[in-house]
Amino acid sequence: MATTSPIYCHLCNETMAPGEDLEHHLVYSHKPRELATELASEWEAEELGDAM
Repeated sequence: MATTSPIYCHLCNETMAPGEDLEHHLVYSHKPRELATELASEWEAEELGDAM
């Protein structure tokens, strides 16, 4: 029997409940600025070579 790893939100450091959708969680649990800040910092780390 195959098992899947739980989905993890890196913004709030929480594991999603079984059946909970990450996209739904991000949209309804986090503010747009919070999402944009995280996205920008990940992009900068990749493009500029900064360690996260």
